[in-house]
Amino acid sequence: MLPPYTKPHLSFADQVALLIQRGLGVTDQAKATDHLRRIGYGRLCPYLETFQQLVPDPTDSSKTIRSPQFQAGAEFRHAVDLYLFDKQLRILFLDAIERIEVALRVDLAHTLGKRNPLAHRSVQFLDSRRATIILKHSGRPRHDVWLDKADEAIRRSQEEWVAAFFNTYSSELPIWMAVETWDFGTLSWLLEMAHPNDRSTIAKQYGLLPDTLVSWIRCLAGVRNLSAHHSRLWNTGMVNQPAVPKPFEAATLVHIGTAPVQRTRVYGAAAVASYLVKKLSARTSWSGRMRDHWIAFPRMPLANATQGGFLAGWNTLPIWT
Repeated sequence: MLPPYTKPHLSFADQVALLIQRGLGVTDQAKATDHLRRIGYGRLCPYLETFQQLVPDPTDSSKTIRSPQFQAGAEFRHAVDLYLFDKQLRILFLDAIERIEVALRVDLAHTLGKRNPLAHRSVQFLDSRRATIILKHSGRPRHDVWLDKADEAIRRSQEEWVAAFFNTYSSELPIWMAVETWDFGTLSWLLEMAHPNDRSTIAKQYGLLPDTLVSWIRCLAGVRNLSAHHSRLWNTGMVNQPAVPKPFEAATLVHIGTAPVQRTRVYGAAAVASYLVKKLSARTSWSGRMRDHWIAFPRMPLANATQGGFLAGWNTLPIWT
């Protein structure tokens, strides 16, 4: 039986005192207290974890766990620097993903809509094999679960044109209207379930194989969720890792397969975003802005850009120029 949670509520000053007690360097306690008041201990914790000691797991000596104690040289200001770096990183990603998401809306609406205005609502117009997979968490077909989510987004929409449509017509929204109510995750699911010929048509616009594009969009949908919810991004593990493309697809991204950390951390997602944004606008400055942001990674002990998958020499690769 698990024990109950018994840790007491702490004032901001007491939180600073606890961090000092655990070995964290705090050069300005008043400033640290102010940061905790504005940012919150819980939001700063993922950045503080980077500096905690790793000790043997008492239940399994082959593993390690984080100790409450901090490593020598760790300072509170370093965690704040990481937080601010990560904040700007999320903003950069959201800028790129907005462009990619808008383009994907158009791609899906135009391609599937040509097949049928309500192609998204019927398995007969999609990839029946993928759409009818039974999902473990619900025990229902993937398309049924997806359609519930898609319809819920339409019902919750506050757009006047949505209300005007249903006040005028008895039918469902055609796909070229419905896409405007869906989030990136909903779009990514539909891309994965789209008819094989439609997936191929959309992927060709980016010079990619269908499954490569599906993988990349799924990866960016995960990054979008982390960014939108202000979660740690710079060195977090990627649940949906981007597929390594074949050389004939995207030669500038084949290198993400040379070291696992480039895909398990945020570097792979950044490289994928750079590729797709360049496909949408050859003159984009986004790649350069992402490159400059990582080159300016804050100097500190115990944390560096390689923890995000940005290995030595990354900034000289063609994808960033």
